[in-house]
Amino acid sequence: MAAPSEGDAASLLPDLPGGPLQAYRTRASFCWKELALFLEGEDMLRLKKSIFSALEDDPLFARSRGHELSLEKHRELTFLRCKRVLERALLRVEDMVRNPLSVLTLIACLGTYDWSLAQKFLLHLLVFGFAIYKSGSERHLEYLPKILNMEIFGCFAVTEVSHGSNAKAIRTTAHYDPATEEFILHSPDFEAAKFWVGNMGKTATHAVVFAQLYTPGGRCHGLHAFLVQIRNPKTLLPMPGVMVGDIGKKLGLNGIDNGFAMFHKVRIPRRALLNQTGDVTPEGTYITPFKDTKQRFGASLNNLSMGRAIIVAMSVVNLKLAVSIALRFSATRRQFGPTDEEEVPVLEYQTQRWRLLPYLAAAYALDHFSKWLFLNLAEFQQGLMGMDRSTRQAELGRETHALVSGSKPLASWTAQRGIQECREACGGHGYLAVNRLGDLRNENDPNCTYEGDNNVLLQQTSGYLLGLLELRLQGGARLESPLGTVDFLEAYPDILDQRFSCPSGTGCLESSVPLAAYEWLVCYLLRESVQKVNQEKRSGSSDFEARNNSQVYRCRSLALAFLELTVVRRFHEYVHQPSVPPPLRAVLQRLSALYALWSLNQHTALLYRGGYFSGEQAGKMIENAILDLCAQGSPWRFAGVARHTDFVSQQLKDDAVALVDVIAPPDFILDSPIGRADGELYKNLWTAVLQESQVLERASWWAEFSASKTHVESLKSRL
Repeated sequence: MAAPSEGDAASLLPDLPGGPLQAYRTRASFCWKELALFLEGEDMLRLKKSIFSALEDDPLFARSRGHELSLEKHRELTFLRCKRVLERALLRVEDMVRNPLSVLTLIACLGTYDWSLAQKFLLHLLVFGFAIYKSGSERHLEYLPKILNMEIFGCFAVTEVSHGSNAKAIRTTAHYDPATEEFILHSPDFEAAKFWVGNMGKTATHAVVFAQLYTPGGRCHGLHAFLVQIRNPKTLLPMPGVMVGDIGKKLGLNGIDNGFAMFHKVRIPRRALLNQTGDVTPEGTYITPFKDTKQRFGASLNNLSMGRAIIVAMSVVNLKLAVSIALRFSATRRQFGPTDEEEVPVLEYQTQRWRLLPYLAAAYALDHFSKWLFLNLAEFQQGLMGMDRSTRQAELGRETHALVSGSKPLASWTAQRGIQECREACGGHGYLAVNRLGDLRNENDPNCTYEGDNNVLLQQTSGYLLGLLELRLQGGARLESPLGTVDFLEAYPDILDQRFSCPSGTGCLESSVPLAAYEWLVCYLLRESVQKVNQEKRSGSSDFEARNNSQVYRCRSLALAFLELTVVRRFHEYVHQPSVPPPLRAVLQRLSALYALWSLNQHTALLYRGGYFSGEQAGKMIENAILDLCAQGSPWRFAGVARHTDFVSQQLKDDAVALVDVIAPPDFILDSPIGRADGELYKNLWTAVLQESQVLERASWWAEFSASKTHVESLKSRL
């Protein structure tokens, strides 16, 4: 990428306000504007600025303090805001097709402002709309303009009361009647009710409904998607035979109306079947381009993979917001000091840096990975729509499915732990709702569950790896994949013979060291998992029981380690590419090393148990390297010897505020008094507290209570 001009930076990235944070900004080793332009590119920065400006300039998006909206009003406001976003056409359809990352940017920007808005928009346009576009055919194209102008409003209905992760067991049925050329959609009981469906509660007029397709004679052809009208668009009253409603208040995201629906022998036309993966002729004959039923089932639910990839990006956004708030707070909050007269920012304390800076590094590493994953998944989707039946396409599908299944747990759990750490690192002020960390925690929480429970999804990733090794052992096929994420397994036996080697402490400060350790760790866990599964089978367990009994400490750990390795490798390769501007190389490589070492350190026991580490020095070197990367510009010490190197002469503590400036949105969007860009911590906090309604007024209930108390005392005096 060509170096950005000063004019580009000035127009897209205005100067930040002066104030208490300036002390840290002046000590940064790089220009935050240059890093932002390198990471995002001019087009994406321009798109971000246009979206943020549109939200801030529109009164409909004004922030309200001092009172909580009722559930009904919250839902109404979210719907009106979603409508306004579609009216403003912040991103044209042709731009989405030309650059898929623009879709991710739009969702991230809306979510940075409000996740209820982002998800309502996402579910209607990109989940419901894309499902019709991708899974339907020419006969369904007439619905797309209606989606864009909100003539109809949509939702995506897979989950049922009694079945979520096990989509194959969904019980809603669609029986074809050739006499009328209609499907009869039916929910046999409440357990088969569609449930948790976003937008369905109050606002959706149409739904993509997944049901078991039956043709005459009673033959079931498995799960298929149908476009079903559930409400009258003019009145929002349910269609005949449809019982639809709202499931109520949730822990968060209450601007979204999650709902349920039951169908009582609802007749829908044959053309309602989204027929990309399978169709039924007027006479009732089932036809499909897929010979393998598993492939057809996977293709029919492929929309979920894109949804999971978006959830990865959503989790990263939440982590970015949390660390932005916590680090700006830490750079301005002063407590204690070397003397009673001098207090220092809490960011100067080793513990605070150790708690927060690894999550800052994780935000950068996972952000790069999420974009890479999304682009590769978009390539796979384009191949599906182009009817690509090549071997590479099939391999790419398996690889991206394994990656997205493992990355959602990694990203959502990392964000959840990181947000909680940030909340605690901000002390009592972090618990104040106005500072947003509580909302971030609650709104990130469902990322761990919807579109697939995290622990269930990890089994998809480990199953992929076990299957590859089994094929290799049976037929000698090379261990390789289109994206190269498993190519290192070709050296599987040799990697297992390797041992930790780092000639000096400074060597650990390079992400290539934990990268090599991670390759060994994945190979070790793969061997352990295979041995455990085989041991279970030899003991008489069925395949199902063997896999089930091999998850904890083996397959689950394998899947997470593989995804961590993939994220580490992708970020390592990115920050070491020649196109990185020289002034940015050191700070990006420090972030890469810190994320890699911090993630690896969670597996120290396994590294010792498997024999990769031996002696206490190995573990100490990793820990010392983590602390050194979080440290200030002071001599690095190992084994009592002070060493100075260019790499460690300026560590991440002094770069932290500038790194936050790169990823933090404007103050109006961030909406956190303790995280504002000017760093005026107490001034902003005081202003926010005063904006709360009735903050200086006596409690409204006191007069009644006082009168009641006086009455009681009067009665006592008469006794």
